[in-house]
Amino acid sequence: MGRDPTVGIALGGGAARGLAHIVVLEALDEMGVKPSYIAGCSIGALLGAAYASGLSAKEIREHAISVLGTPGKAARQLFWPKGSERSSKTVNFGLFRPITLNALGLVQLVSHPDMVSRIEDTKIPFAVSTTDYFSGTDVTIKTGDLETAVAASIAIPGVISAPKLDGRVMIDGAYTNPVPVEQVRQHGCDILVAVDVTGKPVAQKGNSAPGSVELMLGSTQILQNRITRLQNDLSKPDVVITPDIDRFSAHEFLKIEKILSAAEPERERLKRQLGPLLEAS
Repeated sequence: MGRDPTVGIALGGGAARGLAHIVVLEALDEMGVKPSYIAGCSIGALLGAAYASGLSAKEIREHAISVLGTPGKAARQLFWPKGSERSSKTVNFGLFRPITLNALGLVQLVSHPDMVSRIEDTKIPFAVSTTDYFSGTDVTIKTGDLETAVAASIAIPGVISAPKLDGRVMIDGAYTNPVPVEQVRQHGCDILVAVDVTGKPVAQKGNSAPGSVELMLGSTQILQNRITRLQNDLSKPDVVITPDIDRFSAHEFLKIEKILSAAEPERERLKRQLGPLLEAS
């Protein structure tokens, strides 16, 4: 008898839109498919880290809703986090510097308590995609402190600051590798599933002109979409999932229930596309 085909998953960056990854992970659980490798970028790294640690998609959903589902609670935790002494602050206040969020503090705030401490201890082999700011190259992290690696992957210049890794300044992996399909392809998986949650710029109500923040975020999304298309042409994922989440802004994490609902059609779409590939292998 031949072996079962191996499935690799690339979970992309997309800020709040990336909460749609949860529905895709739930579909995998329902199919009884355990990925042999996961690579994650930004929000995909955060959710992928929990899944690779052995948590079920249902547990990840429940934890995410408990953290983000109540606006008042989420705000209190952001500014007055309760946790162990090792927890980092979530907001960087400075007298002569703009206020920024602390990536490591954010990761520690929202991470599931059962997430493993080190990347090499995950139950499913896992890699985090980030970007070296000064060299402008994508960096794949496969060992070391998991929270620190994820923090490096979610860092948005001027908005979310990240810790240095080996003396290097890191920023969001989505700037160079929005959906890390090549990392999965190089691992040698038989079937590659890519989940693209970058989306398009959010249309303004009444066709009004976008503000400065919307322009910045939308321009970044255009860049990430172009990079993702080029990478898909090279790595050729077997299944590409693109949830219909364009109407949500990158910062709308508190709309988690609506984002999950919008992504619901991807549950059956993944099953329809992945099922025949598993049977044919």
